[in-house]
Amino acid sequence: MGLMNKILGGKDKDKDKGKGQPSQFEESQAETALEQTKSRNAPRRELVQLTLRETMRRHGIPTDWIDCRTLSVLTKHHKSGMHVQFLVRQSDHQILPWLHAFQESFWEQVLRTDPLAHEWLFSVGWEFYGKSEQGFHKMPGAGAWKQEMDDMERDAGGDTQPPEESEEDLATDLEKLQAVMTQPAPLTEIPDTPRKR
Repeated sequence: MGLMNKILGGKDKDKDKGKGQPSQFEESQAETALEQTKSRNAPRRELVQLTLRETMRRHGIPTDWIDCRTLSVLTKHHKSGMHVQFLVRQSDHQILPWLHAFQESFWEQVLRTDPLAHEWLFSVGWEFYGKSEQGFHKMPGAGAWKQEMDDMERDAGGDTQPPEESEEDLATDLEKLQAVMTQPAPLTEIPDTPRKR
């Protein structure tokens, strides 16, 4: 009967038992691995907290403006690490223009303390609480983003099109170039190289 079920596509009930449902042993292993990850990350969490406070102190940011949350994780390749999220509690309108600079300063400080931080600090993110103290602008229309990119390219000299020139100017430039290329290059005297004896 087992052979006929295999041929006709029947399911072997004994093999399918427990599939899709993790055993208590597997759940126990996962919980143990997570606990080990959390305990391994405890010094790292402390490093992140200290680095955040030091970065804020260095830049003169009041201590009640930014806090952070850490999430310990174990990847599917059994690599332990964490994700960090900065929580902006207030004065977001003052901090927003400096987010990238602040984040870079934080990373520099973490890497100065632990050069291998890129291996365990998987990401840094931001979260803002409540509405902006000074309100916020409404989102622009869809065309505004393209216009802004075009303006940035133009300001940065990103225009790859040749400048507009008249056909007469192009013809004159071409004649000059052909005249230069048809003239033989002057020969220069090449010094004799000493011969080996």
